[in-house]
Parts: sequence; structure tokens; C-alpha cells
Amino acid sequence: CESVGQNHPDKQADRYSDAVLDHLLDRAASASIDPQMIRCAAEVMINGTDIVIGGEFKAPVGVFEPELLRSILIDTYVDLGNDPRDNLVVDLRLRPQAAEIAAMTDARAEGAGDQGVMRGHADARTSTMLPLEADLSWRLIRTMHDRVADGTLPWGREDTKAQVCVLPDGRVLSVVMSVQHRDWIELTDLRAQLLEHVVRPVLGDIDPTICKLNHKGSFVEGGADADCGLTGRKIVVDAYGPSVSVGGGAFSGKDPTKVDRSAAYAARQMAKTVLERHPGGGTTCDVTMAYGIGQHQPEILTAVVDGQHDVSEWLRDLVPDNRPAAIQERLGLWERDGWRYTDTSAFGHFGREIFPWEQSL
Repeated sequence: CESVGQNHPDKQADRYSDAVLDHLLDRAASASIDPQMIRCAAEVMINGTDIVIGGEFKAPVGVFEPELLRSILIDTYVDLGNDPRDNLVVDLRLRPQAAEIAAMTDARAEGAGDQGVMRGHADARTSTMLPLEADLSWRLIRTMHDRVADGTLPWGREDTKAQVCVLPDGRVLSVVMSVQHRDWIELTDLRAQLLEHVVRPVLGDIDPTICKLNHKGSFVEGGADADCGLTGRKIVVDAYGPSVSVGGGAFSGKDPTKVDRSAAYAARQMAKTVLERHPGGGTTCDVTMAYGIGQHQPEILTAVVDGQHDVSEWLRDLVPDNRPAAIQERLGLWERDGWRYTDTSAFGHFGREIFPWEQSL
């Protein structure tokens, strides 16, 4: 499983997309406007210091102010560790949401904003209830972030990739990390410090010969200066890693009427709930949901434990109401109490207790 840091160019694009969504929701709330009137599907391309914001939105008069949104995106650029003196170009190309789609999700219809398949997964063998390889790769990324933030690794930057391969018995077969760094650190020192301060705190007294740490050389130029970033290009990274099949679309930049996002979060909560509450127990659970556009209830809702035990009927009895509006209310997706959508754009959408979908029913 591979995971990536917050300054990977694709994750930067995800963050800008979610910053657009958070901004629109914040503006509505501050004006005493029901945030549920907001519709957003913000797509971002970032290349160097050029940021193009495309997609569709709908907002009451006064909520969308282009220059204010542009300033929010500039602040996001700086928050990611970039130089505020850079000549950042923000090109806003948002356009109104299609009327036919809007009609599916308004207060009268409250249906799914699109068709699609969503997957939820939980694994009781790790504290995060993620697959082991995903848990370990995210812990490497988060530990690297923390050691840069606290000054332990002052040479580090956060266009980082970590990849962990594990054997069926859970033993680590190999670790690959590619870490962006400042140009004054020697590679031998970088590798030694990565092993001491990042790899071993996560993986224990691992054999260094199976660790490939910047094994092909220097990585000074990174982020959007080295590669173009696009929203939604890390859907497997965002979810559970390659051992769990993904559903349909990406998450970032989409308001809660988009079941690609909201139902995927609900499916994760259900998968955790099955393992914690079903009398038969189990080690893993996979939940599948599918909607048609405008539908109130999913076409299907299935739950399978340990790849073979069907507990779908038990789950449907436990959670009978899976209208998009019910999911939004159950998870507090409009209020965002104690969290923000931009929080999801780095370090994965699952496995962190700040999010309501990580709390079992």
C-alpha cells in the first residue's frame, strides 16, 4: 500500500477543492443561511504556481464572492508551506450546477446527486481498523509530518511517499520512502535519520536492508513545481489501499449530496459497526452501497464478514434509513462539528477519530 504526504501535488489539489467547499459552507453559516443550500463539485489542477479551479456550484446570493474565495485559496497555498511572496495565479472557472442535477437534491427531492457504487471496509486487526499495509504506510507519512513539524527533521518537506509491502502473516517484506528534502542534507544523513526517527518508531527494529529510503538519490524539487496535481487522482490512497476494491468517484470538493462521498463515509461507519456489534464477530467487514440518481434509498446495501458471511439483513435492520438526507444528518456532514473537509485532504479519509464516520452506530 502506498500513502502520500500533504504536499504531494495531487493532495494539494484535493486540499484546494475542499477549501472551496469549506469556504462556501462557512460563508453560508456566517450569513445565517442554511448550509444545505450549498452545492459544490470543485475540481482543481495545480501546476507550479498556477491553480485552476473548475467545476460546478450553487449558492444563495452573497455567498460566492470570487475575490474572497481567491484570498482563501492563497491562504491555503501559504498554509501548505509555500512562500507568500510567490506570484500565485488563481483562475476561477466555477459555473452553476446543472438544473436537472440540482432538482434531484433540493429540499423537496432529497435524492442522490448521482448514481454510483460506494465501498466501506473495516479490519479489526489494527487500531485504526484499516488494512495493516494501509495503517503502516499512513503511520509513516504522519510520523514524517510530525518530525518535520517539531523540528526533528528540519530538512524535510512534505511531498513524501511511503509504500509498505506485507506478507500474509503480517511481516513487513519491504519499505520504500521517497522524501522531498532541502538541498543541504547529505543523503547518507537523510537515510540514517529517516530510519531512526520515522521508520523504526513505526515498524520497530526492522532490518535496514529491506528499507529503500530515497534509494535513487536526491529529491529536492517536488510538489507542484515538479509535477502537475489533479483533484481525485489518489482515490485508492484516500480509501483503504489496493487490497480493498474502490467504488466510484473521488471525495474531495464534493458537498454531502454527492453520495460518492457521503455514502462512502456511511459505509465505513457501517463496516466498523458490524465488527463491533454483530453477535457473530469477525475480523474484516466489507459494505457495498449503490444508488441511482435521485433515489432516496440505495439500490443495494450488503455487508460481508471475513469474505464469506453475509450479514446484510442484520445491517439493513439496524440501519433502515439510508436516504442521502438521513446519512447527512446522521454524520453531521453539513455542520462539521470539530472537523472540516480540508482535514480529510491529507492523511486519508478513514482511520482518524476526529471524523464522525469513525464513530460506530
